Amino acid sequence: MALSPDALRYLRALAFRYPSTDAALAAMADREAALSLPKGTVHVVSDVHGEDKKLAHILRNASGSLRPLVEAVFGSALSPEEKTELLTLVYYPREAFERRAGPARRQRRSRPQPRWRLPLPETFEQFLASRSANTRWRLRRDARRIADAFGGRVELAVVRDPGGLDRLLGDAERVARSTYQRALGTGFAVTPERREATRVGLERGWTRGYLLYARDEPVAFWICSVYRGTLLVRLTGYDDRYAGLRVGIHLLARVIEDAIRDPAIAVVDFGPGDAAYKRQLAAESHLERDLVVFAPTLRGVRINAGRNAVLLAADGARRALDAARLTDRVRTGWRLRLRR
Repeated sequence: MALSPDALRYLRALAFRYPSTDAALAAMADREAALSLPKGTVHVVSDVHGEDKKLAHILRNASGSLRPLVEAVFGSALSPEEKTELLTLVYYPREAFERRAGPARRQRRSRPQPRWRLPLPETFEQFLASRSANTRWRLRRDARRIADAFGGRVELAVVRDPGGLDRLLGDAERVARSTYQRALGTGFAVTPERREATRVGLERGWTRGYLLYARDEPVAFWICSVYRGTLLVRLTGYDDRYAGLRVGIHLLARVIEDAIRDPAIAVVDFGPGDAAYKRQLAAESHLERDLVVFAPTLRGVRINAGRNAVLLAADGARRALDAARLTDRVRTGWRLRLRR
């Protein structure tokens, strides 16, 4: 029986999620058991014009079902006031944190940052078609220039299981030594904590590593997290000797191509920040802001005051550079200086 492309895509996704007969049978039994359970109470509400705050409160407290759950879980371990405070934190986390922190314990200079995402199309060709003409030209030019520069000896390695742990961390470290981030004392570095976290991530399917080789030497890497259909682009580095070839961007395009082929991944998340490559490759964004709360002590207040003073000066300098359109030029100059 011939199957349509949509049906094949759906079946591949199911096969990826349930790789064996036992796994499929277990999932079917779980669904049948869930369907046989008593249905919960249905709460029907109407959204009256001008009363959106009341409707939002109903949605936040899950139609009143969270309070009985807190009572059942904590019982007499928490006082009524503590339970109310916990529920307020669940219903209104931002407002509760700000009220608890107070103005002297909150960081005031936290700027919102865009977070860029790419909902994946069905094919890599569709992704390219959705980009601007200039971005398509650059991506294709990058591939040609890299192939020509290394005589076609370019290889992509994807690490998905613990067997590739040493290769991933070892070759990523070789690349990271030449990056400007290493000169700043930041960026990727192999530590016992990083090794263990990467090992666990590979074992459980939460980590995926991408390595680009040119003439059998690693020249760029991306280390990503995979969770609930989203591939989060996290750690990267490229050999500064090949910065002009844009090997990091070329590898990121290969990462997107690999994610499109994986039926279990629906979105690529580029993380917070407004780098040019994120704007060029992503399709949507939203703003995020960090909330930093300090301890309710004199030392915490002093640290917060000092930190806010430094961030105020940095924010003022950044705004001045942005207004003069010099931000990218200054950033590039510092990177070139660190590479020497």
